[in-house]
Amino acid sequence: MVKLCMLFFLVTSCHAERRPPSPAVQKYLEEVVRIMQANSINRAAINWVAFKKNLLAQASGAKTIEQAYPAVVFAIVALGDKHSAFVPASPVKGLEAPADKQPPVYLDEPVPQDIGYIRIPWVVGSQEKLDAYITSVQAQIKERDKPELKGWLVDLRGNMGGNMWPMLVGAGPILGEDTLGYCIDANNTKTVWRYEKGKALCDGDIEAETANYYTLKSVNPVVAVLTDTLTASSGEAVAVAFKARKHTRSFGAGTCGVSTGRSRFYLSDGSVLLLTTAVFADRRLVRYGHSIAPDEPLKPAEVVARAIGWIRAEYKAKK
Repeated sequence: MVKLCMLFFLVTSCHAERRPPSPAVQKYLEEVVRIMQANSINRAAINWVAFKKNLLAQASGAKTIEQAYPAVVFAIVALGDKHSAFVPASPVKGLEAPADKQPPVYLDEPVPQDIGYIRIPWVVGSQEKLDAYITSVQAQIKERDKPELKGWLVDLRGNMGGNMWPMLVGAGPILGEDTLGYCIDANNTKTVWRYEKGKALCDGDIEAETANYYTLKSVNPVVAVLTDTLTASSGEAVAVAFKARKHTRSFGAGTCGVSTGRSRFYLSDGSVLLLTTAVFADRRLVRYGHSIAPDEPLKPAEVVARAIGWIRAEYKAKK
């Protein structure tokens, strides 16, 4: 974060106090700084007087709010959390969103008859899509559940994020009814995640649910969680939800490194700040906010076989 802020200040210093932005732009940037200072997860580590001065310098000569958008982007980078983003109300040359790329397609892994398997993919979209996602994941778990299973592979590889709550409901039968984790903000305020009877709860409020929820034939199973470098954001939230769970171990590669929560703030011109406002913590209140290392780092070709071997050994020890 320090290097990013230094870059921000060096880029702006040669223009500082030369051509001040228009009063409208100054008011807009003051709004941006006010929101960031009140809510950023890194707010205690930033010199806000210098931050504001250099933001105004970066917007030197800007007459319209649209001309100040690049300065807002620089400010987002200077926050140093790697997860915040700026969504401008109107398109500006040079700030176009990158061309949509199709995410990699991960196929389900074939597993032996004594092993259950479920992939928890990323998801975003309408309420209808989120409901269908929950129904699909729990239906697959129900279809693959058998009394003779020794445990489950929960595959989070390629889960690039989206909405964490349908993911937690989908995985709920395997996670079990319990406290799953927390979000902790810059004021050390904690909000707790739970799964109970088909509902994902945040401080008791229902965030996602399914009426026809499934319960495993053998509750509290042995679970191997698979992650890779594309497991990100809400995908990392699911990885955190399995941390500190009994009879659970993770395999693969470290996650993307944005195990943080974002909040949406609307600016006066209709633009949106997606600010990182909290870090994820597991059920034992161990904080993340960075890449989540697996219990067993492995090459991709080794992951499934090793996870299955561990499930069988853990099931035998559990018995």
